[in-house]
This record gives sequence, C-alpha cells and structure tokens, in this order.
Amino acid sequence: MKDDIFDRNIRNSLLVNGGEFERVLADIIQQLESPPSDDGRVHTAWEMTRRIAESMREGFAGLHPNGFDFACWLWETAPLHVVGIPQANSIGTMHGYRYGVVHLRKIAAMLAGWYVMQQPQKMPLVVELIDMSLDWIDARNLITYGLVDYLEQHVTDELPTLEQLADEERRWRRLVPLGVAARLLGTRSPEAPVMYQLLERSVAHDDDPHVHQALRYVLRIAGMYGDVPDLLRFIDRMRRHAATAFLPLVCETLRNPRLRWDAEARQAASVILTAWRDAVDTSVRPSLDRIIQSFGSVSSL
Repeated sequence: MKDDIFDRNIRNSLLVNGGEFERVLADIIQQLESPPSDDGRVHTAWEMTRRIAESMREGFAGLHPNGFDFACWLWETAPLHVVGIPQANSIGTMHGYRYGVVHLRKIAAMLAGWYVMQQPQKMPLVVELIDMSLDWIDARNLITYGLVDYLEQHVTDELPTLEQLADEERRWRRLVPLGVAARLLGTRSPEAPVMYQLLERSVAHDDDPHVHQALRYVLRIAGMYGDVPDLLRFIDRMRRHAATAFLPLVCETLRNPRLRWDAEARQAASVILTAWRDAVDTSVRPSLDRIIQSFGSVSSL
C-alpha cells in the first residue's frame, strides 16, 4: 500500500511539473477523503499528509520550479476547498472543514520547506505566506515544516533575519524565531544563549496572545528537555530586568508537573523566585509562594 501511495504521488509531482495544479489538488483531496487501509487499519489524515508530501518531494528531486510554485499556490488556495476527512466527520462540519484545510496546508509547508533547504533564497517567499495563516496552529505548521529545518542549521548566518522577525509588526511573523528557539532549546543546543536573547525580544510582545502562547510552548520545551541552568539564567535575567509581566509565564513553566529537575535545580529556582517575590506586587505573591514551597523553601539568598 505504501508503494501505491508513493507511485501515485510521484505521478502527481510529474503532473505539477507540467503545470496541472488543479488536477493534482483534486487527487490529493481524494486521497485524504478516501485513505487506504493496511490489515484493516485506515491510515490517519496525518499519515496520508506525510506520505503524500514525502512522495511528491521525491518527484521534485530536480528542483523543478513548478514544485515550489505549487506549494505556494496550494497554501493560498487550501481554504477554498472542503475536504471530507473521515476522522473529522464526528466533530462538526466547520471543524472538519478546517481540519481538511490544515492538512492541505501541511503538505504545502512540507514541500516548501524542502525547497528552502535546497534554495535558501526562497525563504522570504515562505515568510510572506505566514501572513495568510488562519490561526496560531496554521502559522505554527508553516513555520515548523517550511522554515525551522533550514533556520536551525543556519542559525548563526540567519540571526539578523530572526531578530528582525522577532520585532515584526505582522503578528504571525513574530512566531518564526520562537519556532526555531523551541527546536534548539529542546535539544540542549550550544546556540541556547543566542536563542534566549531572541526570547528577550519576543517578551516585549507578550501582550500579543499568539506570542504569549508561543512563549509558553518554548519555555515548556526548554524546561522539560533543555539545559536547566541556561533556562534559570534566563529567568533570573528577566527578574533583574523587572519584567513583571513575564512572571505569569515563568509560573506556568515551573508549575509543570512533568518537570524532572534534581534538587540542585529546584533549589536554584527557589532562590530566583524568592528574590522575585520580594520585588513584585502582593497580588502575585501567593502563586510564587506555592511554587517555592513545592520546590523547597530557601532561608537566605
């Protein structure tokens, strides 16, 4: 069955090379609406999305320009189409519609990201597509599949671009450096200090609910999988900068029950939070007190 999907979408990539975008889109929708099964198990929408994109990417091995043009066209036109994905039928017509759009756009993002890896000059065109995102999840998918792989590998060279994006007025673009930070901070990368500098820029836009949500995600990843001392140094730096508005995000991060920190890390966090507690409004202190107590109180700084 996997070979059938592969062969079908290799043919689709060849049709794209010939400019038959609409015909290929119709076939992709048909595959998502009528997924095959292996041993009685129907393939999920995500499995079909990934296999379609990976197979078509093989067909674009020569980097035919129509492959990138198709990815951009598919991203733009996806909201115009209704996709009746079986798994979405029971959760409402509107949600099912959006669910289908998301998967069409994932395919577009994966194809675009492959071209960006090979032809970095196309990256600004993918950044422009972010402005058409339907919501935070839509933007996150384009960033994750279309940009992060390249930016992660070239973060030093692309740092000026990431800094510019962190300060962008267009809200979805501000999420790009946060997507890169989530990837690198979750892998204990040596670039962690640079990523935390980017986070400081993003904190300035924490009043944007989408940036706030992305910051929460990045800090959660850093706390669970990243280097704890790096994270604590960042939190302490924010305390010293009197970034009180950032404190709720810190509390959310440290309340995460999935943190597996040793006693030394918890003690270090308690020291920072105790110092912060003494400098903030009394209304915030109960939340800090609960975290300090759970980490182990400190008697002195």
